[in-house]
Amino acid sequence: MRTHRSTTYAAGLVAVATALLMQIAPVRAQDTEETLDEEGLPSASLVGEAGYAYQGEADIDGGGKFSVNRFDVGAIGRFNPFERWRSTNTLFFSGNDYDFAGGGFASGDPWGTILTLRMVSRLRYQYNEQWGVFVGGVFIFSPESDASWGDSFSGGGMAGVDYRPSDKFFLSLGVAAISQIEDDPRVTPAIILNWLPYDRWAVRVGAIPASGGAATAGEVAYRIAEPLELGLGVLFNQRRFRLNDSGPVPDGIGEDNAMPVRLRLGWRIMPQISLHLLAGAALAGELQIDDRFGNRLGAEDYDPAPYVGLRILGWL
Repeated sequence: MRTHRSTTYAAGLVAVATALLMQIAPVRAQDTEETLDEEGLPSASLVGEAGYAYQGEADIDGGGKFSVNRFDVGAIGRFNPFERWRSTNTLFFSGNDYDFAGGGFASGDPWGTILTLRMVSRLRYQYNEQWGVFVGGVFIFSPESDASWGDSFSGGGMAGVDYRPSDKFFLSLGVAAISQIEDDPRVTPAIILNWLPYDRWAVRVGAIPASGGAATAGEVAYRIAEPLELGLGVLFNQRRFRLNDSGPVPDGIGEDNAMPVRLRLGWRIMPQISLHLLAGAALAGELQIDDRFGNRLGAEDYDPAPYVGLRILGWL
C-alpha cells in the first residue's frame, strides 16, 4: 500500500511540474543549460559553477546535419547591503561550438563558435517574513567569434513579487521585458518555484530573463540517499546571436531553439561541492538564419539529438 501511494504521489508531482512548464513554455532561454535561479541553489554568499554538454549529431530537415559542444562557467554572488535588502548578481560566460556538414541549411557552415556573456542583477526587498518584491536588469552579449560584440547586445529589466509561506515553499512571479537582436522586444513571465511537497521529493521551476526570453527549466527530483539525487527535467532554450562577416550571411543573425529533456544524477561529493551527470535528448529543435537587418532567410527543424553532460557546483 505504501509503495502504491508513493507511486501515485510521484505521478502527481510529475503532472504538476509538467503543467507549470507548459504554462511558461513560450519563455525560452539562451545558454541556460541547467541553472534554475539563485533560489534553486544552496543558500550561500558565493556560488561558482562550470559545465559541459554535448548535443549529438542531428539531421536537419531539407538537408545537412550538425552537432554542438557547449561549455560554460559562471558565478552567483549575494550580499545584504541593508536590513531587509538582498542583492543577487550573476555572471555567466559560455561557448557553443557548432559542427555542420552536408548540404541544405548546413551548406557553407552557417556559423561556427558562438560566445555569450550574460549578466543579471536583482535587488530584493523583504517586506515581511512571507512577502517580498524585486527589480532587476539583464545584459547579454552573444556574438559569433570575430563578430562585433557591440552589435550582439540585448537586455532589459524585470520586476515582481515573492511569496514564502514556509521553508518548504517559495514562489516568485514577475514580468520581464527583453530586447532582441534585430527583432522586437519580448515581454515574458519570470517565474521561480521551489517546493518540497513530501519527504525526499522536490519540484523546481525557474525562469531567468535572458536574450530571447528567459532561462526556463523545470525538474521533479527524488533524493535516493543522503548524497544522491535523481531528477527528471525539461529546459526551453533559445539562442539568438550575431554572425561574423566572413560566413555565408555576413553580419546576419542565427538562432537555435530546442527543448532538452534529461535525467540528472546529482552527487554531493563534499558539503560544499556537488557533481551532476546529465543524459537525455534535445527535442523540438529548430535552426533559423536572418540577414543583418533581421529579415528571415531560412528556418529548418532538426531531428531529436542525444544530449549528455556534466556540471560541478561549489559554494561558500
